[in-house]
Amino acid sequence: MMAPRAPQHSARGSWSQRLLVTAIFGAVVLVGWFSYRRGELAAGHDAPAGERARQELADTADRLAAENERLNAKVAELEMARRLDREAYSQIEQTLGDLQAELVRQRDDLAFYRGIVAPADGVQGLRIQRLEVSPGAEPGEYRLKLTLIQAMRHEASVSGLVQVALLGTRAGRPVQYTLDELAGRPRAQWPFSFRYFQTLEQRVTLPPGFEPFETRVEVRSNRLVAPLVQAFPWKVGPAPALSTDHQGG
Repeated sequence: MMAPRAPQHSARGSWSQRLLVTAIFGAVVLVGWFSYRRGELAAGHDAPAGERARQELADTADRLAAENERLNAKVAELEMARRLDREAYSQIEQTLGDLQAELVRQRDDLAFYRGIVAPADGVQGLRIQRLEVSPGAEPGEYRLKLTLIQAMRHEASVSGLVQVALLGTRAGRPVQYTLDELAGRPRAQWPFSFRYFQTLEQRVTLPPGFEPFETRVEVRSNRLVAPLVQAFPWKVGPAPALSTDHQGG
């Protein structure tokens, strides 16, 4: 009598069922893992990508910090250059002003000596070169400076006297003051004696309320047929610096 075969069939069926369950479980786990990773990627939680992004941000921050430091250094350099340029410009401007003033003085000296040696008008003999007025140390005080020259004729000295008068108004009326009245001493005339040129100076004090508008200079000499008279508008120049003017000879 043969043994029944039902148990063998049952064991094979149970093994197949276990394999099927294992496969389904594995598929479920695999699907779940893929779903989790997809969720992480969708939410931006990809660890390598996040690390790369953080590194890029760090690199960008470092680059911007370095650029900012470079720009700050450049700004400081430009600020320093601008200050130096201003100082250099100020020094150049001052030097240029000094050179221009020196050029004016040299031109004035050249015209002065040319007037002695060979005047442009060709007239020889004693003449009034210029009259300068500058403020004095006290209110109402002024310094008159007169320069006389002898043009072209230098074989002998020339001598004589100079009289100065100021014309103006006082209390609305025309008035005239002579040098002796303004200098505060009688017969205050300028004596002169020179061969080439001479500069005469005198301090005067104007009476209160007197407003001058003209200075009249009269030069008398035995070398002149008639007195030499010349009028100058009253014009006050700047205060005199250290004297480097022609003194005479």
